[in-house]
Amino acid sequence: MRFFDDHSSFCEKLRHPVSRSLLRDVTEDELRAMAAHETVPNNQGASLYVTKIRSRSAAFTEVLYETDESLVTLLEQVWGYLRWQQMIRVTARIGSPDRQPLFANLYVTRRYARIAQMFAMNFSLELDQDYADIVTVVIPEWHQRKIIVLPRQRVTYILGSDYYGETKMATLRMAMHLGRETMNALGLHAGSKIIRVNTPRGLEEKGVLIFGLSGTGKTTITTADHGLEAPEGVEVLQDDINILLPNGSALGSEANFYIKTDNVTKQQTLLWAARDRKALIENCWVDEDGEIDFDNHAITTNGRAVVPREAIPNTSGRIDLDRVDYLLFNMRRYDTPPIGRLTSAEQAAAYFMLGESTITSAEDPSRVGQAKRVVGFDPFIIDNPHTNGNRLLRILRDNPGIRCYVLNTGRIGGKDGANITAEVTCSAISEAMREKLEWRYDDILGYEIPKELPGQGSAEFDPYRWYSREDYAQMIGSLRRERREHLHQFKGLAPEIVDGV
Repeated sequence: MRFFDDHSSFCEKLRHPVSRSLLRDVTEDELRAMAAHETVPNNQGASLYVTKIRSRSAAFTEVLYETDESLVTLLEQVWGYLRWQQMIRVTARIGSPDRQPLFANLYVTRRYARIAQMFAMNFSLELDQDYADIVTVVIPEWHQRKIIVLPRQRVTYILGSDYYGETKMATLRMAMHLGRETMNALGLHAGSKIIRVNTPRGLEEKGVLIFGLSGTGKTTITTADHGLEAPEGVEVLQDDINILLPNGSALGSEANFYIKTDNVTKQQTLLWAARDRKALIENCWVDEDGEIDFDNHAITTNGRAVVPREAIPNTSGRIDLDRVDYLLFNMRRYDTPPIGRLTSAEQAAAYFMLGESTITSAEDPSRVGQAKRVVGFDPFIIDNPHTNGNRLLRILRDNPGIRCYVLNTGRIGGKDGANITAEVTCSAISEAMREKLEWRYDDILGYEIPKELPGQGSAEFDPYRWYSREDYAQMIGSLRRERREHLHQFKGLAPEIVDGV
């Protein structure tokens, strides 16, 4: 087999697929013009596209550390096809130019210039740059859907999917992997912001990372202004991926934002961005009058938009956190207070490994309220998950100033209990950072909860209003045992993390 006869040639072709002709150093305006034939006309004047595939293809994704004959055979078929195609190559910078940026090459067949257009806007376009740390090759028209992730070669092949989100996460998934392997860092599926608040010591800036699975309010919290007024305020940095360094700082990744649009009409901050003329919109409905209707989900509930950073209030040119002060683990539950303060690095690493939320009626009505868990709140981890938990523990131990909290953005008291609104969550966060909350240790939950939440109907969110102490102890005790059992499946995980819950 040719692969074993000439491995270097195989790797070269893997990272630089040969095509009939290659368009490179293409500008955003040129990409927009190339993709114009696919644009759905609309009154906003935005580039709006409808794709065949409308979500990530997790079931079709393979992470391969070793290549075998079947893979080589498939790739040789792909390369044989590409020799007759025109391709576009776009190079982008992942991260800020002055802090260890990574460079990514995207190859995509010419007829799908819209994917290159979205990629170029999402990240920072680099011209006259041949070197690439990361390579993604996208052939949406391939007859079979298959995503091949090759960490050792730092390459991903996306076959049979024209959904831009697949391309974006292929690139960032590999960036997180490289952060771990080359920087001794930890790639995180988390938003980031700076919150300026008055503390007992005066006005201070707090660096914050916000974790959360889809539907838990991660983006809402990341972009929220918390109702703060000058000199207090917020600065929004990133919505999706950060790399936490050993010294407790964090690197951002995206120049602009890739947001969900299904709920933007209820979030004025994001609605302004989605209605920006420069937005690149994916799978949203256009009515007969040419208006974009973000509330019409006839195409999909997973509508998306790449929006300019400046279209979101409270952003700047900064994407990195010089210092991380807070980790917020955002969950949606039916039985815990709006905010809790974790008591140790081991406990924080445990909640990170749990990556917990609950199933909603939209996902599965028969399983509403049941636990849903994804390590690190991150469905894009490609390495041994336990390594990520152990690394977070090490970073937290080395940076004891980082405080960790759990947030509940669901309800307390069951389905008929008190709803925890975004306003309640944001107020709890800002009060915690102002150091105005008084905390008490709750021996049932195993962490600290506020004695009260000023101005937020504190009694309504007290678990003991809804449950007797005996019932609550039984319910949470069962949950903690279930959590420990879940963590035991990660064989290489530090035992003190398992004991953290």
